Amino acid sequence: MKTNKINVTGISTLLVCCLIWVWASCSNEVDFGEQYKKTVYIVNSNELLYLGEHSFDADNNAIAISVYCASSQPITQDLKVRLKIDRHALDSLNTLQLLADPDYRPRVMLPKDNYRLEGEQYVTIKAGEQYGILYVPFDFSNLDPLIPYALPISLVSNNADYDISHKLKSIVYQIEMINDYSGEYNGSSRTSPTAILGVQPTLKAISANQVRMTIHNLLDDEKAILTNFMLLTIANDNSVAIAPWGIADVEDLGGSTYNPITQTFELNYQYIDSSAKRHTVTTVIRNIDAPPTEEDEL
Repeated sequence: MKTNKINVTGISTLLVCCLIWVWASCSNEVDFGEQYKKTVYIVNSNELLYLGEHSFDADNNAIAISVYCASSQPITQDLKVRLKIDRHALDSLNTLQLLADPDYRPRVMLPKDNYRLEGEQYVTIKAGEQYGILYVPFDFSNLDPLIPYALPISLVSNNADYDISHKLKSIVYQIEMINDYSGEYNGSSRTSPTAILGVQPTLKAISANQVRMTIHNLLDDEKAILTNFMLLTIANDNSVAIAPWGIADVEDLGGSTYNPITQTFELNYQYIDSSAKRHTVTTVIRNIDAPPTEEDEL
């Protein structure tokens, strides 16, 4: 009897081991499948809205949409991914942003006449690679650079039936036009020898050689777009002409210049404030992204 008990126990142990091995094999098979799962998505679409900078000086501007295939193993055959212009994505963005921020400026659909897409749009991700790019040439001429034009694009399908990320399937690509003078600046604005204020204006590109800038230390606010801004036009000799933007009361005093080496503006002008008081202003500002000079290192 004792021997029989030992045999039964041994058989039971063997059966348990077999069951554990089978379970482990099945589990490994599932994990293996998950490990090599492939997902397709649009790069930079995690916030839906993406701001792409393009220069007024460029001859051939194009929106670049990168499509990525995420996997721990590279694809072994070319993957063809279909995309489409998706007005619904733009409408959804504007609706959600307006609910969160009443001051949000709705993005505007880029007019069809200003970009070139023919037929159905596809991106091919080559075998052994993980991403492909869709280029959408566009022409910004005759468009207002102050209007936030955007092109919404969404993934539709792919020829391998890989998963398409629900959260990263669409992008609203906003075009931000820039030039050699636009950007964030830092400096001082003086109305008298003792009245010197620190200023940090943002210069907005209007054309290849024009930027819009706030007057002195006035509020940089879209609601005051007609009264608080001025237009700087930079000539080939780096002299700068100052003109009012909208109905702003600004007078150019002459002698304003731009230094392309230090990326610095020196501006001389007068303006009349809301209380009808006239101010004579000297403003010196420098691009915060300008490379350091020898003077900076001293």
